[in-house]
Amino acid sequence: MKEFLRRQATVRGGRDGTVEAHTSKAVFSLSKPEEMGGNPPAKTNPEELFAAGYAACFSSSLEYLLQEASESYEDLEVTATTALVADGNAGFKFAVTLNPKITGLEQSVADQFIESALAFCPYSKAIKGNVEVTIKK
Repeated sequence: MKEFLRRQATVRGGRDGTVEAHTSKAVFSLSKPEEMGGNPPAKTNPEELFAAGYAACFSSSLEYLLQEASESYEDLEVTATTALVADGNAGFKFAVTLNPKITGLEQSVADQFIESALAFCPYSKAIKGNVEVTIKK
């Protein structure tokens, strides 16, 4: 398999540590969410970082598909919400809600691009069959 792009990040210290992106040198402080016994003010956490990554990837996929189709639009926005859901004795699993908005495009046309992006997006492909993804309109 020919790689197109490779990026790396390192976490030190677990849930109360730091994550560093190697290329950009961005460093984020991590803390346990209050729901897991953490203290406010909360810093970021793996669930929030996953939501950010998925929203960015899905938005990028929409942008790519719209440009490939030479479709005019004003703006696009994607909000991803992750939830940890109890998975019986297996611990937890993710559920994700995506709320994509494409302004300047008829909703029926936007819906077609959103469905196409769901099949195109690398994050969507990676979690297919493992994570319940809901599209919110």
